[in-house]
Amino acid sequence: VLAEAGLDRLALAGHVTQVLQRAVMLPAVGQGALGIEVRESDQAVRQALAALDDRNTHCSVAAERAMLRALSGGCLAPVGAWGRVEDNGVLRLDAVVLSTDGRTRITGTGNAIGTNLQAAEALGQGVAADLLDQGAAALIAACRSAGVENRDSGDRNSPESRMPNPESRT
Repeated sequence: VLAEAGLDRLALAGHVTQVLQRAVMLPAVGQGALGIEVRESDQAVRQALAALDDRNTHCSVAAERAMLRALSGGCLAPVGAWGRVEDNGVLRLDAVVLSTDGRTRITGTGNAIGTNLQAAEALGQGVAADLLDQGAAALIAACRSAGVENRDSGDRNSPESRMPNPESRT
């Protein structure tokens, strides 16, 4: 299984034989977004890179990551998310938490007006709260106890903890 967006970028879209619809499978949190890590103190580089920051993508990923953080899920948790800014300017987040066998599926959706990081954070937290109300914590805990996610999201060495904070970097 390869990312369709990646194949498009490589001009290999003609090799796609099947596209998994988002109703069947949401991407992983942050999937497809590129990030550049810069020292906070390096204002010259931050300023030079500012033009590369796509506000819609930044807010979409911020909402996804806020949701994952509020779920206390890590990069191996069975959590999918698709944040995007719709044509009408609404920031939308669809999310799913699955059991390890995929038989149990909890979904959540939310919208926010505007593309600012505060709205994105609130959206992610709101969708996470909805998922938690539906039992997402139990599915994530079962995944951890089954050994699927062997890193605590608070582990300083986990890949998620090494990801740059989108609010402080361009």
